[in-house]
Amino acid sequence: MNIFFTVCNRTELPNAIALGSSVKKYHPDAQMIIGWVDEAPVPSLPEEMLRLSVKLISIPGWATMYERYYDFELVAACRPWFAHYILQTNPECSRLVFLSPTTVLYQAIPFTDLPEADLQLTPHITQPLPLTIELDDKRILNIGMYHAGAWILQHGTEAEKLLDWWKQRTYDRAHFDLCQGMCMDQLWLNFAPVWIRNTARINLPGWHLGLHSIAQRELNIVNGQYQVNNKPLITADFAGLTSYHPVWSDHQQLLKHNRTFEQLYREYKQGLEQYKKYQVNNTPAFGQTPDIKGSRQLRKGLVSNLKKVLTQIDEFEINQ
Repeated sequence: MNIFFTVCNRTELPNAIALGSSVKKYHPDAQMIIGWVDEAPVPSLPEEMLRLSVKLISIPGWATMYERYYDFELVAACRPWFAHYILQTNPECSRLVFLSPTTVLYQAIPFTDLPEADLQLTPHITQPLPLTIELDDKRILNIGMYHAGAWILQHGTEAEKLLDWWKQRTYDRAHFDLCQGMCMDQLWLNFAPVWIRNTARINLPGWHLGLHSIAQRELNIVNGQYQVNNKPLITADFAGLTSYHPVWSDHQQLLKHNRTFEQLYREYKQGLEQYKKYQVNNTPAFGQTPDIKGSRQLRKGLVSNLKKVLTQIDEFEINQ
């Protein structure tokens, strides 16, 4: 049996339900689980979706863990904990698919077209980056080679060992602090092939399109259908666009690389309206509340321009 799961708090609950609806549309026989890192009561979910509370997975020292992180860090840190619990309590699960809550399916995942592997990872880039000021090689090195928003795991002993190792590290080493070599749960995926020998990358053009990849791929509409590099669009991730993401919210300017992706995003936002009834107000119950400035992009732009002026002043030669 295939099990799909995501992890969220109240901030992205409508997104998670939109994801679940797309999963059930294209994979009606699969189980959809929403890992709930919150404790607010929520409206009844669609019958085909299961809400799994973080309290049920019994993370040791949970109070210490959630006091340590901002809420968006905590959600990411809980992902391997949920994955391990799901596999341990669902022995009939042969394939576990994780997708971030800001993801949506546009067709059934073509599992037969994916590489045969016990772990399938999503690379941030699959070809050299074009020369742009928005995203460069150093940024990818800082945040990790693999995108933590999409991975597929086969049930087995090596999977259990990986998840047990991974979750122990996210307990206290999943901050978003690039200067200290941490990027939430994501950087630990660099080591995943050490634990699972049969690991492969998913290189399908239509897989997990998002801000991390639109500068490398061409999205078009052909006969009313979205295609990526002339292949069908499978999934898209709108991380950093509908809600705050510590990496991708600062890269929204990448949208201009593909106007068709902007259209796709507008359609996604319109589709979210039908799930607004699941919106839970106020701040999440677990994790610190970050002070996120609405004007952060403007502030960053001003700082960048000031640095350029200072550099010009510093390099200006004064003739005596």
